[in-house]
Formats: sequence, structure tokens, C-alpha cells
Amino acid sequence: MHHLANLFRNLVAGSRLAAFLPVSRLAFRIDLVQLLLLLAVSAAIDIGVDWARFGADGYFSWFGLGNEFFGAGLLLVTAVLLALVFRQAALVLSIPTAVLAAFPLPQIVRVIPDLARDLLPRSGTFAETFDWVMIAWVIVMSVRAVAVMIDASGRGRWWRALVGGIALSAPIWFAPEIAPNDTWWRVAAPDSADPRYPNPASEPVLDAQQRLLDDALSNLEDERPGATDLYFVGFAADAREDVFRKDVEAAQKVMDDRWGTNGRSIALINNPRTLLETPEATVTNLRETLNEIGATIDAEQDVVMVYLASHGSRDHVLQVSLPPLELAPLTAPVLRGLLDAAGVKWRIVVISACYSGGFIDALKDDNTLILTASEADRTSFGCGHESDSTYFGEALFQQGLAHADSVLEAFDAAKARVTEREKAAGVKRPSNPQIYLGPAMAEKLKELDRSNAALRSGRTV
Repeated sequence: MHHLANLFRNLVAGSRLAAFLPVSRLAFRIDLVQLLLLLAVSAAIDIGVDWARFGADGYFSWFGLGNEFFGAGLLLVTAVLLALVFRQAALVLSIPTAVLAAFPLPQIVRVIPDLARDLLPRSGTFAETFDWVMIAWVIVMSVRAVAVMIDASGRGRWWRALVGGIALSAPIWFAPEIAPNDTWWRVAAPDSADPRYPNPASEPVLDAQQRLLDDALSNLEDERPGATDLYFVGFAADAREDVFRKDVEAAQKVMDDRWGTNGRSIALINNPRTLLETPEATVTNLRETLNEIGATIDAEQDVVMVYLASHGSRDHVLQVSLPPLELAPLTAPVLRGLLDAAGVKWRIVVISACYSGGFIDALKDDNTLILTASEADRTSFGCGHESDSTYFGEALFQQGLAHADSVLEAFDAAKARVTEREKAAGVKRPSNPQIYLGPAMAEKLKELDRSNAALRSGRTV
């Protein structure tokens, strides 16, 4: 309890030092036990800060310990050098104690932009300014730590404090070049399997995947004679960001709950979390799924919605990725060929990806509705490890289709919401979601809306 009481006193004194409140050397308790405890506190805060940065997408890594040892080593070596230069042996322990006791406050403040990312400006100028303010804070705090601990007075004290503070802060610039630079939490590299989950190329996963697809397809319900049934296929193509899985799962839930696709929907997902639970989003699996649906539906009566969520490229190719597997990408001509071969006549194709407007020309016909997240030469927004949904996916499904009584009404609401969010985020080149509606499909949608309204009211169509 004695050591913990001293630790508490050191942290209080350190907070006063970091906040530029009055504090003296006598307020600190300086010994080897306190030095070790303060190093442990610093490491614990770093673990929490790294977790806040990576969130649910991160996994714990002991490699972060290398950064802690490296930082502690630099601090102690610098303190020894200052003790030799200033001929004050006590600085070997007192300076590291003061710095480590003061550091928790800037450590915690540093993570505020990650915790309040939706409330703070997203511009690069804000981030850059914030970083420079933090650096200045650490430098001034280090100067003050030396000033508090050094045995000197008058002008000489502050000159020595300035030299000592700069020496303590110097690693801010050179350490990244030689330090381990590993965090306590990390995400899997884009071109490797996530070590927290089974390898997609492992035999158990390969064996499970065929069974998962067979089960999902065999569980699809038959079409209802005389009714306009809607079938839903979700395709979360890029495993490197969890947002696409979240998007497709949320979309499937909305379609099942409100648009009558329960029992007539299937999700194909590339994600390390779902390897043993959900069929993978590959072009092969998409072909098998569409072929099964094509054999199940009344092609003249029923409608099939395909929702694609992934990264798109400037040459209008949808990325299909599940490292370390090498999967074929998806293009608009390939998708059209799959739909044609499956005998799907009435089609709703929704694409949440950058440059997705470039898919329209190859997919459009009289019987097709196409909704895209952006124009052909524009990016869309909402991707990333920290996102719960893409802007367009959230706006169309979780906002639009979850409340609207028609697909076209839902798109109009979604486009307005995307525009609003992009404006709030300071986007200078908006995505401008696109729509193409085939003439025959315009009439079919009215029939689909009536059928869905009847389902929601519990009437027989």
C-alpha cells in the first residue's frame, strides 16, 4: 500500500506538471520501485490507447512491449547523460520519474480524436495542427520536468532545463527511424491472413465452405405462384476491411425484416470472422448462387436484388479479396453474364463502391434497376477499419429501405442523406449516387411495391 500511495502522489504531481500548475520536487516520491510502477502505468495507458485506435478490428500483440522497452531505455540513457553533463547524480532517477508521472495526461489527450472522431473535424489540417500541438506540449512539459528536478537557480536553471528538455524530446524525430514501431494492438496486413482466425486456405475452412454454400442454397424457399417474390443476394467482397461484412449483414436484415426476403436471401461474405459460418464471396459462389435462384424463381414474375459492397477501381473493377487466397475480381460484364446465364430477368443491382457508376453502361437494360454509390469518376465514402457502414449502404438500406414504401423513394432518401453526410464531413468532391431505371422495370417496381405492402399488412397477394 505504501508504494501505491506514493504512485498516486507521483501521478497527481505529474498531472500538475503536465498541466503547468505549481509543483515542486518535494511533491514527487523518487525511488526504483516508483520508476518501475510508472513504466507499468505508461505501458497500460499505451495498451488502452492502441486499443482505442484499432477498436474491434485490432488484435493484441506482445510486440508492443518492444516500444515500451525502447522508450524507457532512451529516457534512462538521456537522464544519465544529463546527470553527467550537469554533475547531478540524482537526476538519473528524478528526471525519468517526473517525465513518466507527467506523461499519462498527454497520452490520454492524444487519443481523443480517435474516441470522438464523429464530433471533430476530419480535415487533414486539423489532424496536422493537433499533432504539432501535442509535440509542443511534450517539449515544454519535458523542459519543465528538468527545471523542477535540477539543482540550480536563476537564468542558469532555465538554460539547463531548456537543453535537458530538448534532449528528452529529441527521440520524437529520430526514434521512428530506429525504433521497433510496433503497437500493442494491430490489424492483419492486407496481403496476409488474420492470425486470430482460421486461415482461408486451411483444409478445415475449405471443407466447411462447400458445405456452407450447399446448405445456404438448399435452404432457399421456393417462389410463390402468382406472387411477385423478391430474392436478395449480398456480396461482401473485400475481407481486408470489416465494414463490407457489416454493410451486407445489415442490408440482409433490412430486406428480410421489411421486404419479405426472409428465407429467400443469402449473404456471401469475405471476412476472417465468418469463414466457418458463411459462404465466401467469390465469383464462383456468386455464379452458383444465381444459378440456384434462377432455377427456383418464376423468371417472368420474381425479382432478384444483388448487393455488392467492396472497393472499386478507376477502371471499374470490384475487388474480391480474402488473403492469402487469390480470387478473381468482379467486373460489370462478368456480373451481367452471370445474371444472363442464370436466367434472371428482373434485376435490381446495388453497388456500394468507389467509381461504381462505371458499372451502369454494361448492366443496363429494360428490365434492370441499378443503384450505385457514386458516379463513374468519383469515390464513395465510409470505408475503413473504424467504420460501421459505408455512407451509401447505410443510407440506402438502414435508412431508406428500412422506412420507405418503395425502392425509388428509398434511393431518393439515401441520396439526400449521403449528400448531407458528405457536406458535414467537408467532402470537396461529392460521390453523387447514380440510378438507372429500365422502362419495363419501372412498371415492375410498382408491382413489387404492392406485393411488399401486402406482405407487411399480412394480406394475401
